[in-house]
Amino acid sequence: MDLTTIDEYELYPTEKLGPALQGTLLYKVGEQTEFEGAYITTSERLIMSVDMNGEPYKRVFSYQDIVSVFVERDALFLEFPQGMGKMAMVNITKGDRDEFVQFVDEKLN
Repeated sequence: MDLTTIDEYELYPTEKLGPALQGTLLYKVGEQTEFEGAYITTSERLIMSVDMNGEPYKRVFSYQDIVSVFVERDALFLEFPQGMGKMAMVNITKGDRDEFVQFVDEKLN
């Protein structure tokens, strides 16, 4: 399942797509700790798409909701304010990690 694609109707009229990544998200929900997921950037927000039993579940974040983006060892991290903390993506199978980090970092500054 390609989680990096979204339909045009999901975008704001002035919004443009940016870099996207797909890989394994490490985040604990119940007993499960690994999810196939994607981060899709746009000119205005970041969309997280996660494979939940064959159906994509999407969550949208404003860049103002992201504290930082960084790479540590083989993992990409998005850091959110307290409560959500850091979310790691490993085993990236689609997209350019460095291009993604640069794009998000520019949106944060």
